[in-house]
Amino acid sequence: MEQLKNFKKVFFLGMVFGILGLHAQKEATYPKLPKSVMEIHDLIPDSWQILSQVSGDLNGDGYEDLAFAIQSPVKETIQYTDDSESDTIVTSPRILGIYFGKRNGKFKKKLQSNTFIINRNTPVMDEPFKGLEILPDGEFQILFFIWPCRECTSWSEHLYSFRYQNKAFELVGYNENIAQRVSADDIAYNIDFENKTMHISTSTINDETDEQVLEEQPTIKFELDKLKTLKSMEKPFEWEFLQLHI
Repeated sequence: MEQLKNFKKVFFLGMVFGILGLHAQKEATYPKLPKSVMEIHDLIPDSWQILSQVSGDLNGDGYEDLAFAIQSPVKETIQYTDDSESDTIVTSPRILGIYFGKRNGKFKKKLQSNTFIINRNTPVMDEPFKGLEILPDGEFQILFFIWPCRECTSWSEHLYSFRYQNKAFELVGYNENIAQRVSADDIAYNIDFENKTMHISTSTINDETDEQVLEEQPTIKFELDKLKTLKSMEKPFEWEFLQLHI
């Protein structure tokens, strides 16, 4: 249990380091994506870069849907300040778009988020966004990788799983894996919001045998009145839930 607390402490400090930059960002200008189009190239604003693009049936109607993350060509300079230093970050606005395919061949806009696909928010942070995926069952996933700095001794992966139901993209699952560079230890959180359970496992290296030891913690059950949605969350890592920043 003490080891689990240490893992949480290390990760919490890293996330605070990253979140400081989020609050330092100024308001950017975002174009409004078209309501309906026939081709994907008609969706993307001029000169914007596609960071990730996936297709699949998100709403179960048998028609192929489309999700993409794009980045503006406009470079913005953001002032970053923490307790020890002040620096600038060069970044660009990003947009997440989701379109449902229709019988007539058109794509109709279902969601536009100008905040969920985060960018670097400290001068030494690695690229956090790693891509989108649509699974065969329609589950929509967004993956982030948080490495606060090249000298930092820990990094983490974060997988958000959404499903289109109740007329919204509800957060049904969340996986978080935290790895330690020096010790090679790691901890994994697996949250099922529909079944209201969280599973935690730790992996450590035995100092005597140099073998990996996997330990499963008892299942944690929780109460949740209403599922979060992609729209209601707005940004990743700002919802504090069971001592995690989701």
